Amino acid sequence: MIRLNAFFEVNQGAEAQVLALGKELVEASLKDKGCVAYDLFCSTTRPQVMMFCETWQDDEALAAHSSAEHFTRIVPQIEALTKAGMHLNRFEF
Repeated sequence: MIRLNAFFEVNQGAEAQVLALGKELVEASLKDKGCVAYDLFCSTTRPQVMMFCETWQDDEALAAHSSAEHFTRIVPQIEALTKAGMHLNRFEF
């Protein structure tokens, strides 16, 4: 299993737009083969800090997700609304 945590800080005033895009990404990604979990979290101490938390069965499923239409369309839109893009941490278990 693979866990990805993607942290990012949203530009001020873009929170609602990022949440809408994030919700669309989560809903589509949960349908991807090999997706175990896919969530978007907002920090309770720093409202502009958010995190995608994803769990994948294997590298094959993650690779398919990374090239999926919803991923290649939505992630660049989200990154354009952040201060410094996404910072990804990968864990295996």
